[in-house]
Amino acid sequence: MTQCPECREMILDDSAFCDKCGKELKWCPECKRPKRGTECPVCGSDLIPGRKYLAIIEGKEVAPQAQSQSKVQSQTTAAASVVLPTALVGNGWRLTLQEGAFGRVGGMWPELATCTYVSSNHGRIAKTATGWTITDNGTTNGTYVNGARIAANTAVAITKGNSVRIATLEFTVE
Repeated sequence: MTQCPECREMILDDSAFCDKCGKELKWCPECKRPKRGTECPVCGSDLIPGRKYLAIIEGKEVAPQAQSQSKVQSQTTAAASVVLPTALVGNGWRLTLQEGAFGRVGGMWPELATCTYVSSNHGRIAKTATGWTITDNGTTNGTYVNGARIAANTAVAITKGNSVRIATLEFTVE
């Protein structure tokens, strides 16, 4: 457990957002603790957003200082060969697709906090070998793909052009 630098509540060590106050955490990659500001007051390292920090510690992303130019080029080439959706677009928002939980409280899309029909822990986005999936956590107002409500705790694939509704919010997968 670690302490949120904003509200001082104890939260899980693998949090991108505070479970209590909903603020996005900024982590020190050296001290491995969330801090306030843009620079760690202990070691002087630049703080990084929680989602990026989690990707680094889970081995899904290489720390910026460790990336070589050739590795960046090979990642770019590999990404260009498979075109996956990158966002949910609608309601004046562009919600970038990335792995993680979403909901009205915390989660990877703080924009959803403005919609009272979205559950506090509404669902999850995951990346698979073939693309992206969306899961509903058994919410009251549901999650829909192409007009069909998805069953609770069931991952459903989403592809470019699909319509996705989270409670009352309508999006198109782009």
